[in-house]
Amino acid sequence: MICCGKANYSELHFRPPLLSVLFAGTFLIRDHIFAASIVTAALNALGPVLLFLSGRRIVGALPSALASLLLAFGPFFVGVFPAGFDSDDTGNSLLTDSPALTLVLLGLWLMLRALETPRLSRFILAGFAVSLAILMRFGSIPSVGLLCLLPLAAKERWRAMVDTAAGFMLGLGPYLLWSRMTYGGYFETLREGWKNVEGPEPPFTFYLANSPTIFTWIGVLGLLLAAGAGLVVLFKSLRGEWIRAADFTFSPTPEVLQGFLWLWLLVDFVFFSQMAHKEPRYVMPLAPPLLLLSGSGLALFCRLPGRFLRPVGVLLLTVAMVVTLLPAASRFDGPFVVPGHPDEMEASIFLESGFPSSTPVYINFNYPAFAYFTNHKIRVLPIGGQEVYRAIDQIPEGGVLIGYRKNESGDPKIEVLNRDASLEVVKEYNTLVIYRRL
Repeated sequence: MICCGKANYSELHFRPPLLSVLFAGTFLIRDHIFAASIVTAALNALGPVLLFLSGRRIVGALPSALASLLLAFGPFFVGVFPAGFDSDDTGNSLLTDSPALTLVLLGLWLMLRALETPRLSRFILAGFAVSLAILMRFGSIPSVGLLCLLPLAAKERWRAMVDTAAGFMLGLGPYLLWSRMTYGGYFETLREGWKNVEGPEPPFTFYLANSPTIFTWIGVLGLLLAAGAGLVVLFKSLRGEWIRAADFTFSPTPEVLQGFLWLWLLVDFVFFSQMAHKEPRYVMPLAPPLLLLSGSGLALFCRLPGRFLRPVGVLLLTVAMVVTLLPAASRFDGPFVVPGHPDEMEASIFLESGFPSSTPVYINFNYPAFAYFTNHKIRVLPIGGQEVYRAIDQIPEGGVLIGYRKNESGDPKIEVLNRDASLEVVKEYNTLVIYRRL
């Protein structure tokens, strides 16, 4: 839509625009889907770097290095999932989750630099960066809201807050104005974005139960160690005992920053857990605080007392990290470039050659792919249940219906569609079937 004038489908009324803008600029340079993949991968790869640069200002270099390794090579974050674990791709997908995480980390890094050397331009730049995280993914709002509290730790806190707000509005203001002019409300797209979250409704404990898979078991262990060590320090301070430097698990940075990580983790965890619809990738904004705190706990193995215990701790930690991160190596089992075409692309070529562009295409799964590969008007059907079958009955004569053999909701079922005498099977593929309304 932005770069090439296509108007057959749009999600801009409920999706943030930044990834689309990046792709549009990329396509103006090189109009190829590989170009979009490369840009996204490069943006995602900056995340672990920014996590290290930010974390060493809060928890020190070693914990930050451990946290960055868990983010860079953690199986979930590179898209390697255990059998039976249902999740969209993460590490190299064209979704907004990983790019938004990178922008959140960019905002954190810039905020910390501004706190170290308070300057007008630095807080403005930090505010602008966190606004980009929202424009990449609306689900970044809780993390951005917490990051915007960091200027309160500055010496001139109110000036820092004003500067941050100015940078924030510099980035978000034009988008809110566009939303007002296009859809009638400054926050209309934000409201629509939250309303369009639909699907299964797992229990509140969904993310807690899946945290060892998402953040790895060693990441969870490190978090528990950090929590335990923090409680010990707190208990000693309440008893008035002298706290040795060796007892303190974090680097000697302001305590407010260390407490901020726990606040960030708890607020985001509760926010995403109370949402009705949950997917594993939705909780990725928890990665910065959780992994940095986890790195603090894991670093204790490298600080064990004694000439014997310390090498043993380092060895155990090294072996545990290698075993935990080794599944990510399966990413290299296949070819670097996959020359085959997905069924969506083959089906789109068939539709383009066999149907006029005025023919509407009705579908309730993977519809953006058909919008990208064809010029047909895309009509989105309900996600499942009886609603989708009632909508299918309303498809006009000559309209095209695409049904998947397997999708998120299980509807519409191919066997049900095949029994419908008013639907003609036009073309079958491994994963989908094309029908035409008679």
